[in-house]
Amino acid sequence: MGFKLDGHTHNVNSVCFSPDGYILASGSSDNFIRLWDVETGQQKAKLDGHSNYVNFICFSPDGNTLASGSSDNSICLWDVKTGEQKVKLDGHTHNVNSVCFSPDGYVLASGSSDNSVRLWQVKTGFQKAQFIGHSDNVRSVCISPDGNTLVSGSSDNSIRLWDVKTGEQKVKLDGHIHNVNSVCFSPDGYILASGSSDNSIRLWDTQKGQEIQTSNNNYKDILTKFKTTFFQNTPQVTRIITFLLITKTPIFQAQGALIIYGDFVNFNGYNLRSLFESQGSLFLESLIQK
Repeated sequence: MGFKLDGHTHNVNSVCFSPDGYILASGSSDNFIRLWDVETGQQKAKLDGHSNYVNFICFSPDGNTLASGSSDNSICLWDVKTGEQKVKLDGHTHNVNSVCFSPDGYVLASGSSDNSVRLWQVKTGFQKAQFIGHSDNVRSVCISPDGNTLVSGSSDNSIRLWDVKTGEQKVKLDGHIHNVNSVCFSPDGYILASGSSDNSIRLWDTQKGQEIQTSNNNYKDILTKFKTTFFQNTPQVTRIITFLLITKTPIFQAQGALIIYGDFVNFNGYNLRSLFESQGSLFLESLIQK
């Protein structure tokens, strides 16, 4: 059974489940954050503290703290149980577009339209570091599962990997031709996914600092390399085979897209690796011919 959660009076910009799955948080252009009971659909709390749009929200790994980034240039940390604001982090000089906790919950990363990435001590609220390198808005940040690397995506079309301990830029990934809006590590940290306003998703090898082969318009030719009973007569794709697995965990579901990097599973979770006579490492973004 699903719910429609009504309460916000303007655009809902970000939603996030608590680690235990019982609470959903939402951030809106009405300047409020709301906490919802997932089982009942009832609003648990309304968090009031920002004076402009709430652009992004994120739960801490233990679920006790919620971080919010706003167009009022601030970050707020909230006590999830009480709904009270624990601390306000000031330092950015423009919209805060993205926030992300480290795996241990001790550090918070933020990306802003002031072109900077910053690290904050969650307990004290003090700024630990500021990473300078992007020449335009930082739209997304993510910390690797081991906590050692921070990735940032920017409106300067680039992706940058930073050493969390030293603050040094490890590598700059170029390939997108428009804003990089979202970045995310795979659970093992070896693969990075990026989404861009150039309509593409790209996968990157974080160890080599190189792009994994992404798209090819001649998908019918590529499919012939994979001798499967499913594609024996016609290379047509249904939504049954739509999951990409990296380290045994589904990363995302693609509608109208075939992903040939990683392992295939069907909607019931059965691994379809045995259908392939040879394993490939190609990635097709879309089967829709433009």
